[in-house]
Amino acid sequence: IPVHSSIEYHPRCCRTSQVPSLSAESLSSNPSDFPAISGWFRRGPPSIGPAASTTADMSDSSDMARNPFAALFPSMVDVQAFVQSGAETAPRDFPPLPVTEKALATQDIDANGVPVLIGHVDDATSDDLASLLEEIFRVTTSDCNDAKTSKGPPHCVLLPTFKDSKKCLDLNTLNELVFERLVLDDPQNHVVSKSKYADQQALADAGETRVVFYLYQCFSRLNKVAAKLENEDYETIEKTIVSQASTCLCHCEIYPGKKIPQQVFYLLQEYHAEGGHQDSLESFLKKCADCIKGRFDAEEEQVSLLEVLSHSFNLLKKKFGKVSIANRELFVLIDILKYFTKSVSMAMALLDFSTPAELVDLRSFQESLLGAPLCVSCLPRKEADPFEFFEKPSQALMNEHAITESNLWLPLKGLAVELHNLFYSLLRLSPETRNRTLTWIGHCITACSERGKLWNNQVSELFMAVQSGDGFALNLGAVLLRLARPFSEPYSPKLLKVQHQYCSFEPKSEQEANASCMHIRGLSKETCLVPREEGAASESPCGPFNFSTECFFACQRILSLGFRVVHERLARLSQDLNRVRRVYEEARSQGGDSSEVTRRLQDNMEKGMTRFLSLKAVLLEPDSLEHMLQFHVACATWLCHLATAERLDAFQPLCLPFPEHGNARLAYVPEFVIENICDCIVFVKRFSEKSLALVGPNLEHLMTLILLFMGSPQRMNNPHLRARMAEMLEVLITSADDDHFSGIIPSMNRERLFRNHPFVAELPSTLLHVFVSIEMTGQSVTFEQKFHYRRPMYIVLDHLWNMPDHRNKMKSLAAEAEANIECSSPPLFLRFINLLINDAIFLLDEALSYMSRLRELQQERQQQQPLGGPLWSQGEANMQHVGMLAHFHNVMGTETIRTLAWLTTEIKSLFCHPTMVDRIATMLNYFLLHLVGPQKKNLKVKDFSEYEFKPQELVQNICRIYTNLGCANSETAQAFCVAVSRDGRSYSPELFPQAQSVLLKIGQSILSIGVGELAEKILKAASHQKQEDEAIGDAPEEFLDPIMSTIMNDPVVLPSSGITLDRSTIARHLLSDQTDPFNRSPLTMEMVTSDNDLKNKILEWRAKRMTN
Repeated sequence: IPVHSSIEYHPRCCRTSQVPSLSAESLSSNPSDFPAISGWFRRGPPSIGPAASTTADMSDSSDMARNPFAALFPSMVDVQAFVQSGAETAPRDFPPLPVTEKALATQDIDANGVPVLIGHVDDATSDDLASLLEEIFRVTTSDCNDAKTSKGPPHCVLLPTFKDSKKCLDLNTLNELVFERLVLDDPQNHVVSKSKYADQQALADAGETRVVFYLYQCFSRLNKVAAKLENEDYETIEKTIVSQASTCLCHCEIYPGKKIPQQVFYLLQEYHAEGGHQDSLESFLKKCADCIKGRFDAEEEQVSLLEVLSHSFNLLKKKFGKVSIANRELFVLIDILKYFTKSVSMAMALLDFSTPAELVDLRSFQESLLGAPLCVSCLPRKEADPFEFFEKPSQALMNEHAITESNLWLPLKGLAVELHNLFYSLLRLSPETRNRTLTWIGHCITACSERGKLWNNQVSELFMAVQSGDGFALNLGAVLLRLARPFSEPYSPKLLKVQHQYCSFEPKSEQEANASCMHIRGLSKETCLVPREEGAASESPCGPFNFSTECFFACQRILSLGFRVVHERLARLSQDLNRVRRVYEEARSQGGDSSEVTRRLQDNMEKGMTRFLSLKAVLLEPDSLEHMLQFHVACATWLCHLATAERLDAFQPLCLPFPEHGNARLAYVPEFVIENICDCIVFVKRFSEKSLALVGPNLEHLMTLILLFMGSPQRMNNPHLRARMAEMLEVLITSADDDHFSGIIPSMNRERLFRNHPFVAELPSTLLHVFVSIEMTGQSVTFEQKFHYRRPMYIVLDHLWNMPDHRNKMKSLAAEAEANIECSSPPLFLRFINLLINDAIFLLDEALSYMSRLRELQQERQQQQPLGGPLWSQGEANMQHVGMLAHFHNVMGTETIRTLAWLTTEIKSLFCHPTMVDRIATMLNYFLLHLVGPQKKNLKVKDFSEYEFKPQELVQNICRIYTNLGCANSETAQAFCVAVSRDGRSYSPELFPQAQSVLLKIGQSILSIGVGELAEKILKAASHQKQEDEAIGDAPEEFLDPIMSTIMNDPVVLPSSGITLDRSTIARHLLSDQTDPFNRSPLTMEMVTSDNDLKNKILEWRAKRMTN
């Protein structure tokens, strides 16, 4: 059939190879079946360009005669009839759809569909598209001398195949054209120029040899000229680029020698920082990844996206394994890694690649792609790696160390922020990536669980290499703290979403874990705040666990395995360094700086200080520390709400007495939640007290937590943990140096806690309860731990004593104790006083013994072999051990005596009660004799301060206790003086004059006068006591206490053993042990019975002897 030369068929509209036949018979059918032809007759051939929509109607027969389709009809009358019928039935707004002659011959057309016709594209339009294709792909099919126009880039690659075949540059040949360009071995040798002047960048772009780089550059240039292209043309070109890129990444063998697998990484490395490329790179990667995954899922391709990206992943992982925290390349690598989190397909490939086969091996997670950047820190990645910072610390000033520390904080903060953004992107991308990301984090935390084992924290730090995973755990904790920011505010509504049953649930299978959204394993093995009652039904969570719950407990768990473990290591390292320093100074004083032992000790100190400064720097990073403090304050409000609220759906104000509604819930909360809070606050006190200013008024919530939990075994069963809260309480006390460190306002916030907190009146009794509970039967702790816990309690009690309200509260507790001293359950304050005296007796006795032993060791060392000999080394180790014990006992003994000194200023009668008076009098006499008597020379060692031995302070406080209890004109004072004089082992008339001599030497003249007056009273009492002793010296055996061997004043009979003792003796025993001392049967004071007959016999006998 005749076809008008201006009719063209657009190739993108063709789908099948069949061309519909046109005949007069077919056209004589219903005209509405052929709207395009009908429209053609009505409107005529469309004009080209913008005026195409304004064609004139064919209104006369001459126009119809010129129409090429008129030849298909028998006559012009039939043509006119056809046009008229089509005008009545065809849609009026149907657009003209012309067809190209070339397309009819070469492209596919849907035989069952309506041909899509477009207007004719003239030579000018074809040239424009060809120029745009040249601009995008930097290729040409004609030599520059043959170019008809100067449009397009100045430099292009001439494709020989296309030139020889005379193929044009259009969309029909685009795939062939791109492939031809990609397989060129030396495209730079085929570059032709349209310009006289060489543009080096354009020349380099045209001759690009790297396949992925070239295709990305085409993609980027396509986006720049997108406005000049029709949408269909743009999509065709983009699809061609993405398809070719996907093919070359999946089948690198097509392009030998091109090293395509690694080019994705290098492409990102080269272009990510250039302006305008971030979005283009992201789009290019995402479309290629989706294309590859689509082909693989449709089984059109055997190469998965993970296989394609694994080459770049490996390169990235190796780079992370070598980069330093101080290297800017670190953040370039993280930016590159982020590109793989922009689409679900790439993110899933990333998570697959980062998940090791051994899920319990921490090292495998550290060496994974997601784990490698978490290992970057100022700490070594592996045990054998050297420290990068703080080399030769002894050769630098402290301010230089401070500068290095602050310089490290900036990249540490930046790393935490960037890694948070990366994980946040993975969590927000899709439900699949969120689940996989949480699974990866959960496996990481589970793999870190060995770090929290007891054996791991008992190794000497000085000579141990850094533990693997320190930097990893700290960085993961910093990331999770930032993820927890939405609920890191006190009483945040999002805290109400945290499901407390999370840690008690242990899924039985992977399917159950996924269904319940439980990604952290092993938490059910952790000790909880209170034991769960046997037979009690377990609370089950309502539906799957939400993200807030998982993030909350993941953050708590990694802080316990990361920050807390490293802090404990830092504290032990500090102790080790102090010991080595003392040995080093001793070695240098004996052998000089040149001795081998001195040099070895100095080298160990250098290495230890490097480790100490590095650990301290990473723990003190201000931004993460601030997030941690905020998180723990929020946790404190959550714990208080959980322990007291009747319903958990809304926060409610607390009131006294504290409700008990939530005690059962605490059986599901692991102890590490409160351990983390205590550890963080104590760390801040030791190393960054000014950071407490960041908490400000919110410190009130920490005080509420302490008051609610510290004194309540029903809420927190572990006495160790309740004693740890006393350490946290000490942190809240302001000291003389606080204003210097943190300013006046933060100090006022802390001081206000002890005066204005709504529940602070409960603090004295709460603190005393903890003091006593660590000694109770069934809750005892080790010797060192007990006194370590009590030291901060002494400081807090002293602070409270200086506040009138709290001092009055303690005085009322003492009065209550005295009134109920024989109750079946000994009063709280009585037990406290008893333990205080027990501690003082034991600690000071041990301290004096160790000081005497140290003197002997120092004398022996002067007679040993030269420095470095075997005997010298053995002696040094022995003296170091004894010195450590002496230091500990001196510190605790001094604190205990100091506490007794200020307590006895206003609480006297309880100490002078028959149950207590003999013990305290005997204790004071014994220690005063050793400190001021002839034996004091046995305590002189080379350096008192090294062992915290303060004999002058001890003498001063002991003498104050004497005067506090004995100087008043009262029955209690007289009883005390009698008890002092009754002590035949340590008391003598010379004791107090010797004490006065020491007091005068240390400038305590007023106290010396008081001691002199007391000495006279005691001499009179001693004279009377001597007469009484002589009178009753031969008392019958039945009158003597079987334990104390003294005449009983108030004999009582024990119910189970039937033994008769003095009431004061058994009362004193029951303060610390609620059993019969002879058969260990349970016993209370209410169970004993008075032996009135024996008591009367003793009184009659005593009266008769005294009369005689």
